[in-house]
Amino acid sequence: MPNGLRNWYYKDVVSFLEQHFFIFSHVKSSHYYYRGYVDKKDRLSWFPKHRNSLPMKTLECAIHKSGIPKSYWKKWANSANKKEVQYEGAEDWLNL
Repeated sequence: MPNGLRNWYYKDVVSFLEQHFFIFSHVKSSHYYYRGYVDKKDRLSWFPKHRNSLPMKTLECAIHKSGIPKSYWKKWANSANKKEVQYEGAEDWLNL
């Protein structure tokens, strides 16, 4: 279970991104790519699946690429009800 920005696993990142309307795009080697629409921009975030927990720099890269502020990632990680944490700038781009 994530604690702030520590102990994020692949499945945690996927859960966060999918809650913010990102969808699986493709796999290249061991990196998984997810596409979303945040703050009126098309975003592509990627990260490896082959590690148990993601290194901090890898997670920070995924956060930056997603366009969702780091504060929402932290809030989501520390929330008991993760469905309540939603960034307003993330849009369901399939229904635009």
